[in-house]
Amino acid sequence: MKNYNLKLTIIIGLLAANTALAIDPVKEASDFDVNSIREIENEIEIDLGFDTADYLPENFDPYAYPTNVEGINFIDPKDDFEVDFDTKKYLPEGFDPYKRNR
Repeated sequence: MKNYNLKLTIIIGLLAANTALAIDPVKEASDFDVNSIREIENEIEIDLGFDTADYLPENFDPYAYPTNVEGINFIDPKDDFEVDFDTKKYLPEGFDPYKRNR
């Protein structure tokens, strides 16, 4: 029985050593070319139920940079916004919008 276990251990050890030595990471890394990877792009088409071109200006290019920066509409955070009614009636007592509730 000891002789059988010894032979089996030697065979398993040789197989493990053969497997470990069969892989040459330096050679495999040098053989790999990143440019050989083919990328498949699936273009997703979404049907909104209407033609979006009807709602865009002529010659619209979403990737074009704006030529006139002053023509961009934005909300200025310094603009004062006045509400024409008393908001305190609709808020709880002691309400502080800057206080974080947990």
